[in-house]
Amino acid sequence: MIIKNDFFNQDRDYLMKEKEGLLKSVKKFDQRFQNNEVDREKFLKQNEIFAKRHAEINKKLEKLDRK
Repeated sequence: MIIKNDFFNQDRDYLMKEKEGLLKSVKKFDQRFQNNEVDREKFLKQNEIFAKRHAEINKKLEKLDRK
């Protein structure tokens, strides 16, 4: 009997959902900036944080792909 192990796929699915959520929040934050609800300095600072989180997620996905 062969048992298929899909633990890595579950991690990948979780990271993809996290990535989608991050992209959604970036889009929403950009929309708020376009409507002048957020000042420029806060927008730039938050974009740096989003970029760091995005890079971390990509590294984790890359690591899973290598296994």
